[in-house]
Amino acid sequence: MSLALVDLDADPIPDFIEPVEAWRVWRVAMREGRIGLQSLFSGAVWEPAAPLVASCSGSHRSRWAPWRKTPNDHAAPELDCHCGIYGVRSVAAARSYLERPALLSRDDRVIGRVALWGIVVEGPAGWRASHAYPIELIVPAPLVAHSGLRRRAYVDDILLALEEYRVPVDVRAPSTLTAVSAGS
Repeated sequence: MSLALVDLDADPIPDFIEPVEAWRVWRVAMREGRIGLQSLFSGAVWEPAAPLVASCSGSHRSRWAPWRKTPNDHAAPELDCHCGIYGVRSVAAARSYLERPALLSRDDRVIGRVALWGIVVEGPAGWRASHAYPIELIVPAPLVAHSGLRRRAYVDDILLALEEYRVPVDVRAPSTLTAVSAGS
């Protein structure tokens, strides 16, 4: 009989066996001549075919030197921090982010389901995780309904670009979405 030693400095054991499925909203952004997904609040770019890995970009102030900020050096998400990749429990909660006006400029947004895994912290409205990737993307029908040939061409560009994520992409009215998979 042999004993296996556990390396306490190794990657932590994931909190869940299967990824958590949640809802979220992304900004449609143009970057380096390509249309892609970007987080609404952090500006993190979601690359096609690559999971997003969270990091803590925040900083804290020392109690002894409050004028000095030092970067956080913990893995994201940390229980006592706000870092991590967010997903909400319900489509209704996600729709509220879809319907909010943009802070600085008008931007197009898509809604969808996301897989969250790795270190997962549960909160009252959903989860924060260390890793994430879209499962399904939905372009809101009102975005498609804008009149004009030029606008329609732009929406077609968005639909084509989202196919690079290799997940189902659909055009639907957000009000038709349910908490169950939009594909069912």
